[in-house]
Amino acid sequence: MAERQKGGGMTLARQWAMLRCIPRHPHRVTVGELRERLRDRGFHVTARTIERDLHGLSDVFPLMADERSKPFGWSWTPGAAFEFAPGFSPPQAVSLLLARTHLQPLLPSSMHSELVPLYAMAESALEDSGWRDWHLRMAVVPTTQQLMPPKIEANTLAILHGALGRRRCLEGYYRAKGARTSKPVLIHPLGLLVRGAVRYLVCTLFDYGDIRQLAVHRLTDLREVGAPYREPDGFCLQTYASRSATRYESRGPVQLVARFQPDAAEHLFETPLSKDQTTRALPDGRIEVSAVVEWDQPLRWWLLAFGSRVEVIEPAELRADLSRELCAAAAAYAHGPGTVPAGAPATTAIEAAELA
Repeated sequence: MAERQKGGGMTLARQWAMLRCIPRHPHRVTVGELRERLRDRGFHVTARTIERDLHGLSDVFPLMADERSKPFGWSWTPGAAFEFAPGFSPPQAVSLLLARTHLQPLLPSSMHSELVPLYAMAESALEDSGWRDWHLRMAVVPTTQQLMPPKIEANTLAILHGALGRRRCLEGYYRAKGARTSKPVLIHPLGLLVRGAVRYLVCTLFDYGDIRQLAVHRLTDLREVGAPYREPDGFCLQTYASRSATRYESRGPVQLVARFQPDAAEHLFETPLSKDQTTRALPDGRIEVSAVVEWDQPLRWWLLAFGSRVEVIEPAELRADLSRELCAAAAAYAHGPGTVPAGAPATTAIEAAELA
């Protein structure tokens, strides 16, 4: 009896999961796609079992099959009300609509399509509420120059998402920055990192243990392989992203002392460089800011962006580096357009635009 109850419970759980995987018309899902989605949820069944479930469920729920072409596609009817599902509270509905607005680029396309009917339910739950357009009253704007995202090979993201979800290795080809040709790679995917307009795959390669970042748009001919991926001991993507992924050519922490024009320093009173930041007004009207910061390329680019409105006092090596860069820039402008004076340091514009 217990075994029969357990089997019946698993069947109910699988069919419940299947109902949640079926989109509302006009979107559709095939038996093969349902099998993949169920597999991601831990249900390993045959296509025949899924077909049998669909025909049985369609006698109870408003499901429809599009049989105009093979493979057939299944969907909820346009007017399906989803009475079997619990309704959303206002906080849940607002959160879901905010996720649709701001997190859509981070969601696998298959997941996003499954959420379409839930978005409609969230909008319905807020229809007579003052919160109905809250997701339209929030906006996130970039603080740096916007760049167009690079083109990514068709299906690459879908393959990446699938391998990450199933914890499987990938094979394909990768072209390193500055290289003319691509090389074969065996990838152990650990996570995706979005930095500005570029997406990076955090991973290890072959049998090596060092963590790498591969620009997704330089990956081609990807395919998932059966071998499970290998994760370094103690690895956490969130910890890696907060500590390591944001550092480029880091030289460690340093005591920065810089003198800003008052208008350039104003925002640092509200958004300090660090918790130990101190400021003092100088007799010439400038504001001296002192803080322990990470000495890396982002710090260098940030200081250079102020131009003549900041003077770095310490560390002396950073002061000398910025001085050379600014002198070379001034010389380039002094020599007229299209010319670069001899001895000028190489520009870092490419590195700033794409940190691969």
